[in-house]
Amino acid sequence: MAETSKPKILLTGATGYIAGQLLPAFRERYDLRLLDIREEDGSGQHIEGVEVIDLHGADDADLEPLFEWAEVVVHCGHFKPEAEDLQSNYEGERRNLDMMQRVYRLSMEHGVRRVVAASTNQAAKWYEQPYYAGLKDRVDPEDYPRPDSFYGWAKAAWEPLGFLYACGSLGHKLEVVQIRIVVPRQIDADDFVDEPPERYVRDLAGYISERDMRQLFCRSIETPDIEDEHGVPFHIFYGVSDNARKFWSITNAWRVIGYSPQDDSEAVFAEDIARLLYREKEPG
Repeated sequence: MAETSKPKILLTGATGYIAGQLLPAFRERYDLRLLDIREEDGSGQHIEGVEVIDLHGADDADLEPLFEWAEVVVHCGHFKPEAEDLQSNYEGERRNLDMMQRVYRLSMEHGVRRVVAASTNQAAKWYEQPYYAGLKDRVDPEDYPRPDSFYGWAKAAWEPLGFLYACGSLGHKLEVVQIRIVVPRQIDADDFVDEPPERYVRDLAGYISERDMRQLFCRSIETPDIEDEHGVPFHIFYGVSDNARKFWSITNAWRVIGYSPQDDSEAVFAEDIARLLYREKEPG
């Protein structure tokens, strides 16, 4: 019996932090091509197999063979603006928006079936203000985007742009998934000792473990049919584990792709939670 070929995945931003969490699963499951502007990750470790190309600045002719080869593009590329002033932040994040547009366009032009993009909860981060005030207890992917930074604005802008490519009005439907990742790291309780408790609770609510991150991306890649009730293959999923305190809804990810996270920050950080949130008052 012939062995089934592995899906062909082009991973951009392959030396970045999120890609570093995905690569162990991706190398096992997929036929991969890795794209970034350098071959080392943030710690200086060499990442095997990276093709060094500037996704923003390269000529189309240099990128077209990669997109012609790929079945799915997983976009983790990100340019971090260096300056602090408003104009530089806008221009830097506009570069990220232009890079996302290029991924969409080249994918549509060269037969890529699906684009899965690493986005961020900051596309709707303003909602944390009414959350802290006790006026809102859940954010749904269908809630209107409300960013409170240029970083969040650019990611929010990725989404309706992706819907445009997915709805079919540009010729055919490009399947698009945006994953709004929240807290993709271990949470150090000591960082919150002098902070209001809700700051710590916020990170507990948004935590996503590495194995849940890998599952969420792999199911976003592999689920055959992601069309919504209107026939549009477009979705926004929140990247959080099955946290007891979660503020960001993952109901649609469970329904559409069968996302079934295995971890809960309440269990992962149980000792820290007991120490920081439920410590006994000293007698006095």
